[in-house]
Amino acid sequence: MNKAALRLLAGGSLRYACSLAKNIVKRGLGRPSHFTADDILFRHYVRQLAGRGKIDRITCIPSTREGAGSQALMTMRAIEFARSQGLTYVHTPFADIHHADRPMREWAAAWESHFNLGAGEVTDSQEAINFAFIFPMLRALFAVEDEDLPFGETLVRDFRRKYHSNKTPRTNALPSICIHVRRRNRHDFHSEDATDMACLAQVVTQVRKILGELCPDHTLRIFSQGNPADFAELDIPESQLFLDADPLWSMREMIEADLLVTTRGTFGHVTGLLCGGIVLADGKFPSQPGWLSYDAGGMFDTEALASEVSAKRRSASGR
Repeated sequence: MNKAALRLLAGGSLRYACSLAKNIVKRGLGRPSHFTADDILFRHYVRQLAGRGKIDRITCIPSTREGAGSQALMTMRAIEFARSQGLTYVHTPFADIHHADRPMREWAAAWESHFNLGAGEVTDSQEAINFAFIFPMLRALFAVEDEDLPFGETLVRDFRRKYHSNKTPRTNALPSICIHVRRRNRHDFHSEDATDMACLAQVVTQVRKILGELCPDHTLRIFSQGNPADFAELDIPESQLFLDADPLWSMREMIEADLLVTTRGTFGHVTGLLCGGIVLADGKFPSQPGWLSYDAGGMFDTEALASEVSAKRRSASGR
């Protein structure tokens, strides 16, 4: 028994007793009972110690205060943990996602279909442990480092397979370059995730120079929120700014890009995970193997990007 198990037993005993007492009163009043994610983990662990079963099923019901990118990323982490530890991942469809621009049921269902993370997964989540609210303790119990490391390539391919399995394949008439600019909005909780426009301007300048030399015929689009004047520093024509567009459409356009430039935040990170093209990401955030990254000054390995652009053009032309 490791230190995490001792902490769970010491702290969880009283919490579980209090929850049990409250639920007895609720049942007496004819109200439905409710146990927290911590309560369910404690109950399963005690049963495991008593030889009455094992912790073998987890699900993911993220905080309703999080947006689509954050909830999708947390679900991906739950799937990753389940597979690495030999557990069954039980899918719970999205039900309440922040930043809704339409009725919540329609909004959540649209994102559920968009990511399609439940494809091929078990769906009976009764008594499954909710990874989203107790993952630090769950990782500690299984002696797994509590750090979000890059996803393995096999798992990323599976996420992409799920995503594309309910969509019609498409190809771009011209090489598509998409740039996601993470802007602060009235719903924000993480101010540090806002894009440094001076840094991004430097990135865009170098990207356009490389494309001008190697791939003069292409489309370049900015996806973000705000007013055109907010993006003057990027020196991009207003016709190439897609501001406050449908976020589902915007993410799909970026996923299908031949070159995707992402900034900070989970929306851009998940888009990068699902994108099969070249990804150039903010180096301040965890990167994936194969991604290129730029530093705080907007500098990156331009030779590496030029090499990848050339290789992609050769592949597209069949040479």
